[in-house]
Amino acid sequence: GLLVTKDSFIHDLEMNFRELDNLGFRNDNKYFIPSYEWYNKEIVVWSKEMGYTPINYTPRLRTAADYSYPEMGKRYLSSDDIEMGIWKESKQPNGLNGFIVLVHMGTDVRRKDKFYDRLGKIIDQLKKEGYQFVDIRELLQ
Repeated sequence: GLLVTKDSFIHDLEMNFRELDNLGFRNDNKYFIPSYEWYNKEIVVWSKEMGYTPINYTPRLRTAADYSYPEMGKRYLSSDDIEMGIWKESKQPNGLNGFIVLVHMGTDVRRKDKFYDRLGKIIDQLKKEGYQFVDIRELLQ
């Protein structure tokens, strides 16, 4: 079952996109990753009715674990571990081609090794290896 009603979902999504507009980020974006990556067919239908498309990140890559912190125990993944996963995956036959990567803009203060601080170097290295970064809107059209 769902944890939200259709009305509350629509309101929440509209408010989120309105705030992005206010901050100058939205432009013509019609894609979003649902909160906690939780969604089902109803959320997809409601989103489509509003003109939006929910998407999700590529699950094998563990970058989405950058929200975790040591006190979480087994669910914690260090930035070293996350980064090693990127390089391991990049060596696979198809590498990271087509991957949608989720990195959180902010994380819990208890996480001292902020993964986003490594992004510049990681992106530079991936570009040196021939990877291109594309706008999600171009990828999904």
